[in-house]
Amino acid sequence: MSDPTDTDPALVAAQSRVAETLFAATGATGGQPTPGALAPDSRYAAVGTTVTVDPETGEEIVHLRRRFVPPAERLATAGWEPVTDGDRVDLLAARTVGDPTAFWQLCDANGVFDPAELIRPGQVVRVALPEGFPGSLDA
Repeated sequence: MSDPTDTDPALVAAQSRVAETLFAATGATGGQPTPGALAPDSRYAAVGTTVTVDPETGEEIVHLRRRFVPPAERLATAGWEPVTDGDRVDLLAARTVGDPTAFWQLCDANGVFDPAELIRPGQVVRVALPEGFPGSLDA
C-alpha cells in the first residue's frame, strides 16, 4: 500500500497548512516562539505554546497548546445565513464573517467539527461573534 501523501493532493495541502501554522508559531529555528508569529485573528492566537522535551535526545520541541472549542451556546448570535447550491465553506465564511479563512468561526457557532456539514443547500447556518463578545447568552 502506498503512502497516502504520495497520491492525495488534498492531504498533502492540509499537512502543509498545518506545518506552516506550527512553523509560524514556533519560529524559524524551532526554538522559542517568535512574538506575533500567528495572525491576531487566527483561531490559535490565544492558545499559546508549550515546550516538550524529547526524552531520548533532550531536544526541546515547541508546539501549540490545545485549542478548546467553546460551546456554541456561549457565542453571541450575529445572524443567520441560508446555504445555496454551489456554496463552499470559504465562500460562506467570506460572505458572513468577511474572511474566507475564518470558516472555523462558523464551525464553532454551529457546533460542528467538519466544515462540510455547513454547506448543505437549504440549511441555514448560524453566524456568531467570537467568544468573549458580549451578548453570548442569546443563542
